[in-house]
Amino acid sequence: MGSGPNGAILHIAPTGRVLREGDIVMVDAGAEMDGYASDVSRTWPVSGRFEGAQRDLYQLVLNVQEAAIASARPGKEYRELHLEACERMARGLVDLGILRGDPASLVERDAHALFFPHGLGHMLGLATHDAGGCLAGRAPSDRFGLKWLRADLPLQENYVVTIEPGFYVIDALLRDPVRRERYRDAVNWERVDPLAGFGGIRIEDDVRITAGGAEVLTAAIPKQIAAIEAFREEALQS
Repeated sequence: MGSGPNGAILHIAPTGRVLREGDIVMVDAGAEMDGYASDVSRTWPVSGRFEGAQRDLYQLVLNVQEAAIASARPGKEYRELHLEACERMARGLVDLGILRGDPASLVERDAHALFFPHGLGHMLGLATHDAGGCLAGRAPSDRFGLKWLRADLPLQENYVVTIEPGFYVIDALLRDPVRRERYRDAVNWERVDPLAGFGGIRIEDDVRITAGGAEVLTAAIPKQIAAIEAFREEALQS
């Protein structure tokens, strides 16, 4: 669990940081049943409502995730699913004034990975990051936008995978002078720099590949903005 800037640390352990008004909280958690693992991430606002950039960016991540789930099916290459999600993320960040340029070209340059540096997800089974994520004979990529992809194989019926796009404001990436120079024309730094301390947004579900597409096994856990805000309002009033 990470709040405020800690939400940009991808696998942070809980800390003693006090939740503050205006923060968003990102929780990556799961449970085990009959030896099988689960892995779920949700993000919510401490104040009870998403405000400003929080709302826009959360909706973007949700849109990217729902489109990826809708595209998952037997025979679909997980790497392709990831790259499609990257392009949707880049397109949304262009619309929000964070990136500049053609979305496909931005993904080719890995500019999107400044804000979405990890893979779309991973295999899930007896382990949280289950074995067999890469097809035999496929070498991992060393590209900035692909090197952390944990699954590179065609999906098959009854595979269980996570689908978990995210948006993060990671100081180590965004303050790196080499990257700032490389992406000087692709990033609207005047829009990005004020987001320092924003943290991260990730929405993760566990998905079983079916003959007709995909079944979301964790669908009962709220992720729509209205549902999260209603849940938070109830919690704040109790």
